[in-house]
Amino acid sequence: MVPKGQRVSLLLSDGTTVWLNAESPFFLIRLSSTEKYRTVTLEGEGYFEVAHNPKCPFTVKLPMLNIRVLGTKFNAKAYLDEPSWITLKEGSVEVSTLDDRSKERMSPNDQVYYTVSDGLVLIRNSAQANVDSWTTGDLRFDNKTLKEMAKVIERRYDVKIRIMDSSLVEEYFTCHFRKDLTIAQAIGIVERNQTGGL
Repeated sequence: MVPKGQRVSLLLSDGTTVWLNAESPFFLIRLSSTEKYRTVTLEGEGYFEVAHNPKCPFTVKLPMLNIRVLGTKFNAKAYLDEPSWITLKEGSVEVSTLDDRSKERMSPNDQVYYTVSDGLVLIRNSAQANVDSWTTGDLRFDNKTLKEMAKVIERRYDVKIRIMDSSLVEEYFTCHFRKDLTIAQAIGIVERNQTGGL
């Protein structure tokens, strides 16, 4: 379990590298190429560089989805009470609902979005090049609402953010926070990029 304000990198025994973001429980279920199983569970956010092994698929079980890969690079974001997002950087993955009724095969730069109400939605060629920027400590927001940004900033800095002006909750922002910025500096950047006050 990765606490708020932290991130970790793991090298699994099969050669797969995983970066875990704040508030992300991660479990190995099976990781044995001799048994033809490589299965992990994640709740939260993780960036995976999966070691290629065509005889032993790698499966990531999320709270509402399953991801099946042979060898690839992708980001999975599946915090409870938030939409799930899968973003593929390299290779190919298959994303399915837990009941296997809905499946999507992704190509590089594709994203899959999932909520209970909307189901599984494939968005072709929509991924940002910086999908893994959080693994270095940087935060990048491209056309994100202040509400979406606040959740990420809270996890990153282990703080609670209260937006005083409710008219700003659905305002969109694009900004970049370097890993060495303090929370006060990060909030200052957001304030300078909007007309009202937070």
